[in-house]
Amino acid sequence: MLLSLAGRNFFTFREFYVEFSRGMNAITGESGAGKTIFLKALWTAIGFPPPWSGEESGNIEANFSVEDSILKRIGELGIEIGDGNQLLVSVNFTGQRTIYRLNGRMVPRQMIQILFKDLIEIHSQHSSVALLDSNRHYQILDHALQGEKSLEEYREFYDRYSSIKRELDSLVMDPSQIEREKDFLVFEINEIEQAELKPDEDGLLETRYRKYKNGKFLVQTFRELMDRLKDGDESVYNSLNDILSLVTKVESFGYSRWLSHVQLALEELEGLYNLVGEESDGLEMDEEEFRAIEARISLIQGLKRKYGRTVSDILQSCEEFKSKLKSLQELQKLEEKLRKEESIYLQKLREVGRVLDGVREKRAIEMARDIRVHLEDLKMKGAELEFRLFQEEEPKYYGTSRVSIMVKTNPGMEFMEIGRVASGGELSRCLLALESTLKDQLDIRTIVFDEVDSGVGQRLGQVVAEKLLEISSKVQSIVITHLPQIASRAERHFAVRKEQSELDTISTIEELSGEKRERELVEMSGLRGEEWKGRN
Repeated sequence: MLLSLAGRNFFTFREFYVEFSRGMNAITGESGAGKTIFLKALWTAIGFPPPWSGEESGNIEANFSVEDSILKRIGELGIEIGDGNQLLVSVNFTGQRTIYRLNGRMVPRQMIQILFKDLIEIHSQHSSVALLDSNRHYQILDHALQGEKSLEEYREFYDRYSSIKRELDSLVMDPSQIEREKDFLVFEINEIEQAELKPDEDGLLETRYRKYKNGKFLVQTFRELMDRLKDGDESVYNSLNDILSLVTKVESFGYSRWLSHVQLALEELEGLYNLVGEESDGLEMDEEEFRAIEARISLIQGLKRKYGRTVSDILQSCEEFKSKLKSLQELQKLEEKLRKEESIYLQKLREVGRVLDGVREKRAIEMARDIRVHLEDLKMKGAELEFRLFQEEEPKYYGTSRVSIMVKTNPGMEFMEIGRVASGGELSRCLLALESTLKDQLDIRTIVFDEVDSGVGQRLGQVVAEKLLEISSKVQSIVITHLPQIASRAERHFAVRKEQSELDTISTIEELSGEKRERELVEMSGLRGEEWKGRN
């Protein structure tokens, strides 16, 4: 409930402070006095940015009394507001910046909007409000269905269905593209695996290839080397044996150590000779084997051009291809699983949706009957307002059918959506009939009627006043009106005045009581004081 609204330097208002009562509050004043500006101040307090372009700073403060559920919601948002059940919204603004505070703590403007979205409703003829928003018509019916099993089941199933669809959308899978990619990965994996590569194989092959390619030169050199070492008549081996004989002759004269050096040289020469011989035997080339090495090197070079600079790189690429192929296969399995779940929940939604449609249709009939009574009270005999369900091709968040409020203002006319009702007066009365029917079911705690009596006229003023009183018995109402019949029934009556000079226009608002209130009502009626009292 709105307890008070205050402001400073807000358009034509230099300063104002208003305290509201729990029931009906009336605001009156001449056209252009500043009633709409006062309403904009309230819009600003509940999170809508002020239409402000001036350089001078200003502020709006609104004090609300709220329930524990709202305080809990605020706590869940991580905001500490202290003890008590009152919320003070402060808005400080200039042309460049607007700052919102909740109980002294700075908060985002959007958070204020979210908190008060379902607590206060401001509407005028043709304004976009909950009752005229076709996307929220289902909520009006569902207020009376709290605890209904089919409604709870549908919401639960739709949450899961939506989660599955979001997960499917995130996969972004083109089945044909996936199959093409899988086929290509399989080809790449097979091409690498069929090569039966071994780590560092390319280096060993290159060494063997160079040896084979230069085989004749190496064989000739090795043979000449073996001749020099041992096989030839003038070999080092023969020379060392001659040396051995000479050293043996002088061994007994104290040169025995020389003999060991010569013997060691012979052993080293024998070892080198054997190594050259083995290498020479290994270079005996098989032409078929040489061609096989050439083909193997060519194969590996081709794979390197595709998959990496070394055999190790190629083998690593193969592992990556296998991992990617596995991911795609798992992705397809996940998609198949999600598709099955999507189908299951779609079927559940349609089944529960049919049950929910039946419950809503039953409730719609009951509400239409009550609304018809209120419309008759508002002198719209023969007018009807009803809720109709239109089947959707696919389940939506609100159900398998769209709920729309349809109106017929006169007998013989066709029903049309409430937002298309042409007459402002008829629309105002339809809204009042709806609010009167729903006053026990809406979650809102404050309703603001901005000239809802527009187009109604003096003759219906008393009837409209009675309906507003009915609504105010359950929900706090603030009514901006030109009808004295309505203003006279309000618990509190405020008047907006304006003072003009050559340089400035200043608006003020004050609470009226006693003689001031009587004088205002008389002026609004256009009658003399005695005539007004006689009629009321």
